[in-house]
Amino acid sequence: MLLKKIIHALPLSIASLGLLGLLAGCNGPSDDNDNGGGEDGSYSISVSYQTVVNGQCDADTDSLTFDINESFCAVAQLKLSNSNVSGAIVNFTPDFGEASAESKLTDSDGLASVFISSTSNAVGAGTLMVSFNPDDADSVSASKNYQFEDTNTVPTPDTISVTASITQAGQTVTRFKIDQAVLLTASVMDGANQPIANQLVSFQAGNASLSPDSALTTAEGIASISYTASSSELGAYTLVTSTDFNDETISGNSAYEVLAGDEVIPEGTLKFGFIDNSDPDADVFIEGKLGSTLTADAEGNYIIGAGASFGVYADVIVEAADGTFEPLQSPVSVSFTSDCVTNTDAAIDSPVVTSTGTASSTYQDLSCSGNSLRSEQIVATALIGSESFSATFDFSLERQTLGSLSFISADPTQIRIKGAGGTGSTETSLVTFLISSANGQPAAQQAVEFSLDTIVGGLSFSNGNTTSQATSNSDGLVSVTVQSGTIPTPVRVLASATDTDSGDTITTQSEQLTVNTGLPQQLGFSISPSLFNPEAGNNNGEEVTMTVFASDSFGNPAPDDTTVNFTAEGGQIQPSCSTVNGSCSVLWTSTDPRPTDHRVTVLAYALGHETFFDTNGNNIFDDADGGVITDACLDGVGNAIACTGNGMDRETYHQGGFSDLGDAFRDDDESGFRRDGEPYFNTTGDTYNAHCDVIDCVNPFSGDGMFNGPQCEGSLCGEDQANKTYIRAATVLTMSGSGATIITTDVDSNPISDLTLTPEAMSTIFVELYDSAKQVLPAGTTLTVTATNGAIDFNGYTVPNKTCYSFTDASLECNEVATRFTYTASDEVGQDTITLTTTTPAGLKTEVFFSVTVE
Repeated sequence: MLLKKIIHALPLSIASLGLLGLLAGCNGPSDDNDNGGGEDGSYSISVSYQTVVNGQCDADTDSLTFDINESFCAVAQLKLSNSNVSGAIVNFTPDFGEASAESKLTDSDGLASVFISSTSNAVGAGTLMVSFNPDDADSVSASKNYQFEDTNTVPTPDTISVTASITQAGQTVTRFKIDQAVLLTASVMDGANQPIANQLVSFQAGNASLSPDSALTTAEGIASISYTASSSELGAYTLVTSTDFNDETISGNSAYEVLAGDEVIPEGTLKFGFIDNSDPDADVFIEGKLGSTLTADAEGNYIIGAGASFGVYADVIVEAADGTFEPLQSPVSVSFTSDCVTNTDAAIDSPVVTSTGTASSTYQDLSCSGNSLRSEQIVATALIGSESFSATFDFSLERQTLGSLSFISADPTQIRIKGAGGTGSTETSLVTFLISSANGQPAAQQAVEFSLDTIVGGLSFSNGNTTSQATSNSDGLVSVTVQSGTIPTPVRVLASATDTDSGDTITTQSEQLTVNTGLPQQLGFSISPSLFNPEAGNNNGEEVTMTVFASDSFGNPAPDDTTVNFTAEGGQIQPSCSTVNGSCSVLWTSTDPRPTDHRVTVLAYALGHETFFDTNGNNIFDDADGGVITDACLDGVGNAIACTGNGMDRETYHQGGFSDLGDAFRDDDESGFRRDGEPYFNTTGDTYNAHCDVIDCVNPFSGDGMFNGPQCEGSLCGEDQANKTYIRAATVLTMSGSGATIITTDVDSNPISDLTLTPEAMSTIFVELYDSAKQVLPAGTTLTVTATNGAIDFNGYTVPNKTCYSFTDASLECNEVATRFTYTASDEVGQDTITLTTTTPAGLKTEVFFSVTVE
């Protein structure tokens, strides 16, 4: 007779946990224990803590943490049996900090107390030992932990900032004169803009030798040092204030200028310009103009080449009443600038301090010269005493000569084929080049010609042509937009430019730009679960990773960020994922609802296009490719059948035409036909297969007779929302139960409940394993077989990761033999017992027994 027993391997129950808690309570906590039991005739001692108020022990406290600036009261209580003991000496021994007394006498309540405090305000933890040592009995003691902390410690900020400034007479300044004292100041704040005190700040002011050169911040977060500039420090500089924080140097800076003092101005009239010494007989001073190292042309114009440099200078003189003049010997700070310098297209030395009345500077063209002659003016200014002076120099920059043309970027580097753009995607790419002059400067206003290295599928520029032209901007950048065609392909943009004067042409090409399809196709859409049969029949929280793969009609990964949606008949599934390199995954988690047959249909669907077979190679479905393929799918034995559209179809390749799909639906009953109540999905929002109300559908899951995809020309193209479809893929998970049904049969599938064998006879026994819904057991479930007397020949069995797809009729019940074993009877007559045991991954065991009679 076949007997069955289920053994549940469960965690500790709440009751058992409570019992463990009671046992732990009997043992007592680690603190407040004593080694006297309080029995008749024995001593016991305990220790507790109290707060201290006005130098007296106050209220009891359970806290073990105290401030380093405070003490706490340690109270020991001594008992003999259950009576308080007075007048006994109790010893107090802390191993951190100090006690106000090493020992105290107990009072009438058996209590003795001392104050415990931190030594030298030290932070740390320790243990207090209290003990009583009678002469005529065993010693007793108790202990309790404690710690001292600095509760007033300001937490270390996560970030700090440093701001530099200069103040004079309480006002922030950026200019000050020599021999006038100023304060160099740094403000240090934390991330919440609160001041940080006692932070060491270092100061650096140009090339000045500061003494001191560091200071600590005040409670307001301010550090400052005094500074008085000398005449050798005329000019503009940068103040840098810095501090170290978390192994990093944080700094702030502020620009400033040191001006000449009032006392440097001699008698006479100050003038600003340049001294022209081209006449050997007499020097001439030209006011308001700058001198230069350039030589004027025949028309008196000054011209420099693109990228060239030259010198300019300014003279400061003192003119006497008789018209004679002398260079001003006191140093003066002179600033130089120009429009190109302001726009960072040129550089110039500034400020410059005069030496014997002259300030010299060098101008360098960086990218100011353009595609034609350009005018430029250098302006020099100076503040002498309370007077402001200025002078100018006018010149021109020659046009640039072309030197190089280089590829910069393609944005994006991958675009979708024509008609397949969508959210987060594009059918165009902006390709950018840089054209430079012979001296490396950006060449502005330069015409550049563009062409494509392939025009397959109708590739073009945004103007609709296969050539284009554009003009570079002030940064030398020039761009052109590439428009995708209908065929995926790599493409390069060729760029060329011709120098107007020399007639020379320079050419380059872009890096590869890739045109990909924008939508995945039905034939390239599949779903794979990490586990087909989790132990989910009664367990919540079991997880399965559902991974979808999506490819286009070329077998390439669908574009990144293609959205895939999911729905499940049972359990819980994340709603969507976005593809990366053609795949993405979501988690399915076991929970209610749980179908009674334990089988859960999971459907993934995404916007894509029906499968078509391109006979003429233009990557477009057109009339030349054929029409609807009537039987585009295969059944289990390879016969051609119509596709159901439930995502479980086996679609195959054909010589032409397209696979016409009806609406996607979740086939919960796995019948291949949609029944009422099963979810469906289409792009129009209509009822399920609403097109069948317009056309005569051949079967219940027929398509609309049109190719649903954007790559279409001709008479069979779906329009509007019908130019695409929901491609779909489905699988079945088994929410396997933990309790096993174990069936043993003979070779003819006859059930075996007992055996009768002769001594040493051999029998092969087949085993079927099911859960309570006659579905496959959880993956990883093991089967063991033992016999009391006879011999078992069995290598063991582990339930694989699978869902049973072998059905009897339409019952959806698994009908498989899992494994087999061989039993050899003992050599003596009598009774034997064979035991079969399954153990699931969660530890639940099921055992069945059947008897063997050996006669």
